[in-house]
Amino acid sequence: MTDPVSTPTRFGVLGTGFWARTCHGAALAAHPDVELVGFHGRDAGRARAAAAEVGGRGFPDLDEFLAAVDAVTIALPPDVQAPLAARAARAGKHLLVEKPLALDLAAADDVVAAAREGGVASVTYLTYLFQPDITAWLERMRSLAAEHGPWEGGVFRWAGTIDAPGNPYAGSRWRRENLGAWDTGPHALSIAHELFGPVERLVAGRGVRDAVTVALEHAGGAGTSLSLTLTAPEGAGGSFATIWGPGGRHDLPRFSGTPQEGFRRAVDRLRTAAATGVADPLDVASARATVAVLAAVEEFLARPDRATAVRAQP
Repeated sequence: MTDPVSTPTRFGVLGTGFWARTCHGAALAAHPDVELVGFHGRDAGRARAAAAEVGGRGFPDLDEFLAAVDAVTIALPPDVQAPLAARAARAGKHLLVEKPLALDLAAADDVVAAAREGGVASVTYLTYLFQPDITAWLERMRSLAAEHGPWEGGVFRWAGTIDAPGNPYAGSRWRRENLGAWDTGPHALSIAHELFGPVERLVAGRGVRDAVTVALEHAGGAGTSLSLTLTAPEGAGGSFATIWGPGGRHDLPRFSGTPQEGFRRAVDRLRTAAATGVADPLDVASARATVAVLAAVEEFLARPDRATAVRAQP
């Protein structure tokens, strides 16, 4: 049971874009146990417009925004998210962050350190891991592994279609300027990490446009592969995963819920972590592990003459 005194109730959204309004803001506004205090972004006019559309008020000043909330949810480019998350954590605000946490390990490590220094709870919103269809499947896969032996391998294909007409992220600068794996990779890794554990080594190769194929060696000896792109042709997108081992071969199911429903569960998880003082499994330290893998992919692609070690948590 959560402690109503220490459970955050006043939430604010850092960000004013499509996802900030339609997922973060909408889920917070509909949540019966929290208050959407408002939005802050670099454009005060857009913050006011987001608040007028969804709820709360637009804050032109970051310090005023932080003073008004118990927790922040962040829907910003990762290179902007990381320093603001660290600043909010050091101000004692609980964190609900997006993937990827950052675009480099130094920035991710600073968020982890700030959360510890600030004594705040944190949760990373990974869409698949907050959907009952997926979490039930993962639990069944763990049971099969316990009964028959660990999973031995898997293939994960995540393909976005950012250039398709009407895609709300078509104008996203950070997605265009960075390897597409930074956007699609965290989804694939969220499942791979759950079933196969930490990644120790990897190799990677480029495909057309931003496509990357990555072979991963996991700590327990399993091997998996990721096929990642954000610029698949229209009609060629989608997410698929298959795992295999002594328990047979199994395909990742589709989930039937909405991102907003999942986000509400993430809010509840953050509130529980804050009230109990027990770190959530999907805290910023776990998000750092994903950044480590993606940073290693970039490192390997820059010098593809040897397998690249994934740096462990310091």
